[in-house]
Amino acid sequence: MKCLLFLVFSLFLISLSLAQADDFTLSGYTEIGKRSTADDYEEEDTDDEYNYQNYHLRLKQDISDRLSYNISSFIYDKNYKSQDSLDNLARIFKINWSYTPPRLRRGDSQSRKTEESVKIDLKLQYKEKRYKNTPTSEYDQIRFEPQIRFKEELYALNFAYGVNNYEYLAPGQKDELRFFGKLGAERYFMEKKMTLTADYKIDQAEQHKADRKKTKHEVLGGADYVFDPSGSLRTGLPWLYKITARAGWGERDTKEDEERDVELDYEYWRYYVKSEHRISERLETSLKYQYFKKDYINSTLDNRGFYLENSWDCEVFEDEKQKLDLGFDFEHKALNYPLRAGNDYEREAISIRAGYQQKKDWKANAALEANFYNFDNSDSDKKRLYAKFGLEKLFFAGDVTLGVDFKYRYTDYKQGDDKKDEAVRTEFKYKF
Repeated sequence: MKCLLFLVFSLFLISLSLAQADDFTLSGYTEIGKRSTADDYEEEDTDDEYNYQNYHLRLKQDISDRLSYNISSFIYDKNYKSQDSLDNLARIFKINWSYTPPRLRRGDSQSRKTEESVKIDLKLQYKEKRYKNTPTSEYDQIRFEPQIRFKEELYALNFAYGVNNYEYLAPGQKDELRFFGKLGAERYFMEKKMTLTADYKIDQAEQHKADRKKTKHEVLGGADYVFDPSGSLRTGLPWLYKITARAGWGERDTKEDEERDVELDYEYWRYYVKSEHRISERLETSLKYQYFKKDYINSTLDNRGFYLENSWDCEVFEDEKQKLDLGFDFEHKALNYPLRAGNDYEREAISIRAGYQQKKDWKANAALEANFYNFDNSDSDKKRLYAKFGLEKLFFAGDVTLGVDFKYRYTDYKQGDDKKDEAVRTEFKYKF
């Protein structure tokens, strides 16, 4: 692995020597605040609060039209209010390379030459996780993943194979060495109006803990159909632009989820159907139904349910200098916990979004969302309000961008004390 790190660093130094003006983009953000695990896990309302500090820095360089890379660093510092054993600090370093070889030159058809392409990606990640009160859970991780994508006029293929190595710091903890492979395919029909997709992933652990699953599989399939790719609103069905369907089954590990601080294996089912509608050139809406199911191996968090979503996006006006957009979202969600009596609930949510932009100068966005939870045990009922405001300013003809976001969450419990959480995020981007 040291040889691999040396090779990547050498490639980085070579790329610096090839750099030209305007090749680099430096960006980053800092976010500090309080939140809850109910915001992190889409299908679980565990409501464990924690304070956090997140830091991110990213450098991207386009060496040429066909070769680029980016280097990223992340720091996540989390301090739980009632679970001191989960307090932790994670440091992550990533480097990604992307290379597109010259177009394949097979056959005499110019259109065929245009459609064919190959893209090669190389991803490397180093992560260290340190727990303030649980040293036996501390580990270092190295993940290496080469990827290749081949695309032709009628189909596309994706392949990846890599290694994921976990080394625990405490004696007696069993290290984990995992190999994984991914295979994906897309097939286009009817002048690319219809697309069929299929993906498969396998994760094999050569070393594993006794209570963990050794081999994991994931399978995903679906279809997309675009009624009028030109978007001219002249479709066979009034206002219907696109239909998307996906279905998947898999076995996963919460260690791979950045927000999860407990290691659990689970099996999931999920499928959804989504339709997109273009009412006019300035008004669009979408409808989505999704069913989900999770079964954990060593936990009572098993859950299943569904949700319905309806989103509206409206372009109020746009000219050469400014632009104003509005959005509305409605959602109904029903969740059932087979192993946790009284935790079942239904949620109704409504939100409004607004974005205003002074082109080449600044832009602002704001959002307000209200959630109403109705539990089987009515004493657990609550109302939750989210508010967000963001401002972004451009300098030096857009070469420098500075932004700030303010987030606020208020929870009104039917029984118990109400809670308030705030967060602030500052970010920047510099092209040079």
